[in-house]
Amino acid sequence: MQDQRLIRLDASRLTLNPPAPFPVRIFANSSVPVEPAAVDELRSVIATSETLDRLAPGEWSIERIAVTPDFHKGAGIPIGTVLETRGAVIPQATGSDINCGMRLHTTALPAARVSECLDQIESRARHLFFEGGRQIPMTGRDREALLTGGLGALFDRKPGSQLGGQWATVERQGWPLRLDHVEARGSLPGSIHTPVLRDWLGDPDRLSRDAQIGSIGGGNHFVEIQRVERIIDRQTAWAWGLRAGCAVIMVHSGSVSIGHAAWRLVRDLVEGAYPRGIRRPENGIFPLGLGTPEAKAYEETVAAAANFAFANRMFLAASAVEAIEGELGEIEARLLYDSPHNFVWRTAGGSRVHRKGATPARGPEAMEGTPFHGWGEPVLVPGSMGASSFVLAGLGLGEALDSASHGAGRALSRGDASRCAHREFDDFLANFRVVTPLDFRRQETRRRADIWRRKIEDLRAEGPHAYKGIRAIIDTLAEAGIAKPVAELMPLMTIKG
Repeated sequence: MQDQRLIRLDASRLTLNPPAPFPVRIFANSSVPVEPAAVDELRSVIATSETLDRLAPGEWSIERIAVTPDFHKGAGIPIGTVLETRGAVIPQATGSDINCGMRLHTTALPAARVSECLDQIESRARHLFFEGGRQIPMTGRDREALLTGGLGALFDRKPGSQLGGQWATVERQGWPLRLDHVEARGSLPGSIHTPVLRDWLGDPDRLSRDAQIGSIGGGNHFVEIQRVERIIDRQTAWAWGLRAGCAVIMVHSGSVSIGHAAWRLVRDLVEGAYPRGIRRPENGIFPLGLGTPEAKAYEETVAAAANFAFANRMFLAASAVEAIEGELGEIEARLLYDSPHNFVWRTAGGSRVHRKGATPARGPEAMEGTPFHGWGEPVLVPGSMGASSFVLAGLGLGEALDSASHGAGRALSRGDASRCAHREFDDFLANFRVVTPLDFRRQETRRRADIWRRKIEDLRAEGPHAYKGIRAIIDTLAEAGIAKPVAELMPLMTIKG
């Protein structure tokens, strides 16, 4: 039964009832469940227009909101919300996991060869990701270049293959030459405004390793070795290097602790900048006026965290390549695309487009100057654990603010999901290859019931029962004209922190 606070406009679009003072579009076909708590939260976000009008009448405004099919309750602003503002920026509309995003590499390696060696690749992956196998040394100057100038500035310093480890893989694969396959070339103008980030740099001239770079993080983040299960758009798939039956590497991660440290500074900035004597917003959503010192510090801090996230996903992909190569020899893993979910973009007209749990899906003409001109922006939509993921090509639907889903979207909160479907999840886990810091096959692990139980609860919170069905999400994106499906991918092995 449809929520009475929504009006269905057609097979794939809804809007709010009563209407908001600006256009709101919710993209969901009849097979996509719409969570009442997410609608409550969305209606609360609408009240931010009153805050903007109270602070700068006629100058600050929300122009439009689009909601992607994976729409679900967040922390103040729903996941899947895309929000365009004029005159002001709303930091909470991008969330605390700054530049959480996706990265995908294609190979010509038959997935059947990977399947034959999964036990050995799993052991190598556990070492590389969780048991000291990360070798990503940098000096303090390298880290500062990364935060303030992104991948371009880091590569300009030429740390290179002489450092070994994942650096050697990055250089041998030629990824520094494929920055045109990364959103904004992975190189944003950042600055360090918080001591926590300054502390992360370390000694300017001494090589050192740290616990952050190359780490997956928690929650729904993962690294996955997948098989190209089905080609849907043959012409686009061929151009993008997607071959049926071949292995690909998908990475879903963000700025981990670096992003959360940046977010703590941002939270203090927005609350401290709110004028005294003016009623504070009941929904707890605080704007920053563009052109203010606080907004400048916000944008530079977020850019620094985003730069870290681009590098983090790159090194995670390098570790996955090494796990495969350790058994099967050298492969070529070409970067298809790397794109953020949680970020704020400037438009040509000066407005800001905030995406929280949504991915850009710009059309063929908007990608002029990139390898995707004429094709559309690659849209990477992962399914839940064990389910299909999809590659699509953006169509640039203005009504959706050129945005698509970033995944299947939660159907249950993490707490609810961890407390239910015990037998169902146990059966699933028995037939699915998931690599964690704990090796579930080892007898000593099984003897530590407390550790075993805690890890299983963490995994159950991300199990298939916790998410919406991915196919209804993809159908909605296609039916609405947001993006066209190119290929379906199936997991062979999922690596989770």
